[in-house]
Amino acid sequence: MKLFFPIAICVLTFLNLNPPSADAQSGPIQNYEGVVILPSTYGDLICLGNWNSDLGRCDGPAVSSGALAAISAAKSADKLEQIRRLLDTLNSGLSANTQALLNIQKSADLQNRPAKESIKQAIAKRFDAIPAGVLTDDSVRKEIEKLKEDLLLEVDQRNPRAADPPGK
Repeated sequence: MKLFFPIAICVLTFLNLNPPSADAQSGPIQNYEGVVILPSTYGDLICLGNWNSDLGRCDGPAVSSGALAAISAAKSADKLEQIRRLLDTLNSGLSANTQALLNIQKSADLQNRPAKESIKQAIAKRFDAIPAGVLTDDSVRKEIEKLKEDLLLEVDQRNPRAADPPGK
């Protein structure tokens, strides 16, 4: 115990003669894309204000690199959430518009079906009204039948038949 006190006094005296610098740096000051990074024993500090190179200090706030990373991560998370909400809004709008277009197309198909059928019935009725005396020659009858089929096919091609609704 008697030896402890003289050793403690020597150590304290030595520390008082050579105190560690309060702003001791672990490396040189770095400049990265216009941002000054101040290495220190407690972690890098980022100068967010103006760097005064004459005085070797930051005139403004200086934030630790960990705090800056946390702030950046929080801002990124907020922006990503805003983007997600915007995409959800766009998605629901597109879904509603797509459904509306499908409903319009279905309605148009339902409206065109009777018109197409009436055209086909009119064509068939006209060909059926051809007098039997004209159809005595086989070549004439075959040509008239071919003409009827071609006309009906043309009506189908110009107005494609909509898919039958379920249950038909």
